[in-house]
Amino acid sequence: MFVKEMRAGKGYVHRHPDVIGRPVIVAVARRHNVFDRSLLESSRMCTWMLETAMKQCDTLEPPQPGKQSSVPNKPEQALGIFDLRDFSPLQADLEVAGFLIEVLYNYYPGRTGKVLLVGAPDLFRTFWENIKPLLGRYSSLADFVSVEELRNNYFQPGLEPPEFAASGKEVVRGARAPRQLRGHAHMPAVAFVGASAALAWGVCRRRKILARKARSVAHSFPLGLGTRHIENDFHVDSETAELHIQQLQRHIPETFKFRGRPAAQNRALLWWFLRDRHLDVAEAAAKLRKCLEWRKDFSVERLGPELFIKEMRSRKAYLHTHRDVAGRPVLVVIARRHNILERRFKESCSMCTWYMEQLLERLSTMEPTSAQGPASQDADQVEQALAIVDLSGFTPLQADLEFVCFMIDVIHNYYPRRLARILLVDAPDVFESFWKGVCPLLHHYKDLAEFTTAPEVGRRYFSCPEKAPPELLKSYRV
Repeated sequence: MFVKEMRAGKGYVHRHPDVIGRPVIVAVARRHNVFDRSLLESSRMCTWMLETAMKQCDTLEPPQPGKQSSVPNKPEQALGIFDLRDFSPLQADLEVAGFLIEVLYNYYPGRTGKVLLVGAPDLFRTFWENIKPLLGRYSSLADFVSVEELRNNYFQPGLEPPEFAASGKEVVRGARAPRQLRGHAHMPAVAFVGASAALAWGVCRRRKILARKARSVAHSFPLGLGTRHIENDFHVDSETAELHIQQLQRHIPETFKFRGRPAAQNRALLWWFLRDRHLDVAEAAAKLRKCLEWRKDFSVERLGPELFIKEMRSRKAYLHTHRDVAGRPVLVVIARRHNILERRFKESCSMCTWYMEQLLERLSTMEPTSAQGPASQDADQVEQALAIVDLSGFTPLQADLEFVCFMIDVIHNYYPRRLARILLVDAPDVFESFWKGVCPLLHHYKDLAEFTTAPEVGRRYFSCPEKAPPELLKSYRV
């Protein structure tokens, strides 16, 4: 039922108890990968480990009148250990964390007496201080310890989990049971959510990587600001374009609709996807069919603000009043207004798609040009938009990998090449590790991203700084 999870060695019940006889559950964070796991299998393995540990515990009965209470032969609680060494953003898994919170709080309450966070780096400690007030008294379950402290204080010599075994000439002192081990605590779930959520984010140690700008994908518009049209890498004459459109039409059923019109009769739509696939008819047909099927399944044309009112009120995204200097519409995203613990995934996805539809209404979709060539196209027609992501104030609570994966899928498969440039504005150090985790998913689309600052956006992308989004004006200095 969860063979792959077990083979990964990401968690197990240790064969030896700790110094006061409690069963030990070990989780090795670096062996978990949010992009390479099944939520169902991970959840089942977590439950199985808890069940296995509970079999090694007693459950006391209430004292009987006239009878002396007996001391249990086995403990009632288990010890949880998280190995936090060498973790990366790929260990971020808030879905599994949410499952653990529910399970430990509702179905195994009070069954974990202590959770050890072993080898936690400075970034984890900083995040812990931020999230601790949200956890209330449950944060007292967690204890930051080093590997040496774990061996010396919680296990008899040589009986610690193999990840923490002494090596070389290192001498392990006799184990002792510190007084704090014997205290009673409740709701062990807090340790899981703290560890799992904090693993999601890394801290940048070298700001220079963030300062590096992606190379410009533009080859027609000056200043390296990105393109306005979906460009081809080679010139296509009108006859060749017409031939490819006719071939693509034969691959698209008449029943498929795009914004109320038969997709096969929409020459501009067909030419859009042909250009995206470099005139490969088979690839364009497969991608367009996938897009049209998704639009139907997701009910794209029925989306409206009334379906995600809370998201709209948060003003985490909006279409800017002014276009940029290239005449492109501007989508603005304010990262700090998004909270992964408060958002509803479906509503966030619906709002994202609705905004892409709003952009599409503000954009042209070119048909094949005549023999006069691209120069004859109307200069006011723009096929691509600019996205500005304000990352000032970004914290781990804004790093939503699940939602980012949805956005990548939407931008790549259903609105290909409609964003000419994505500006990542005022990104803090903590964003870098999250970006490193996202980059492999973007493939060549990562070239659209440019790390920049608010003043730079105002100077380069708008005719005057005052036309930049108001959130950026607050940090702009003339």
